[in-house]
Amino acid sequence: MSAHRSFGLTLTNGFVIVEQESLRGLNIGSLCFNEIVKWARRVAPEDHVMPIQLLGSHVGAYGRRNLERRHRFYQRFGLTFEFESGDVHPLASGESKDMVGRDLISHSMAKFPNIVEVDLLATLQSLAMAREELEDDVRGLKDGIASLLAERRRRSDVVMRVARLLRLPVMVAFLAVGAILARPGHFGLHL
Repeated sequence: MSAHRSFGLTLTNGFVIVEQESLRGLNIGSLCFNEIVKWARRVAPEDHVMPIQLLGSHVGAYGRRNLERRHRFYQRFGLTFEFESGDVHPLASGESKDMVGRDLISHSMAKFPNIVEVDLLATLQSLAMAREELEDDVRGLKDGIASLLAERRRRSDVVMRVARLLRLPVMVAFLAVGAILARPGHFGLHL
């Protein structure tokens, strides 16, 4: 969706649709077109609005139900159409009637209650601050993990050192116990 001003106001540039099915019916297209209409009324109130062509070929692509919706969409902004008869549907194809920019109808944000207008600068600043906080948290978590790994390594080293230190005395103790137990006559066996 776009608009430009050269030899009149072109509002649709030939195509107006919200492509993603799940986003249709949420007033996103209406809000965008409303901004174009506000621009046209502000910049060129006396300029001729170039006719908008409605094509019958769109009937198959978008369904008959959307034809009524498309018609209501344009009516909300003050556009009226002369429809061609004998087509598949009475609203299938036609052309918008002559008008000038000041005759277009724009709407306040109250018309779009499900859309919240946010202050872009404040939103970007809060996102940047949140990112910095998250980066600080990540650094803290990485430092915590490094500290835990170092503590684990230190404890593992202590256990290994103790095991190495005790290895010889434990082996000697087992040999001594084995020698005592293996002494002739210890179990009542006299060989």
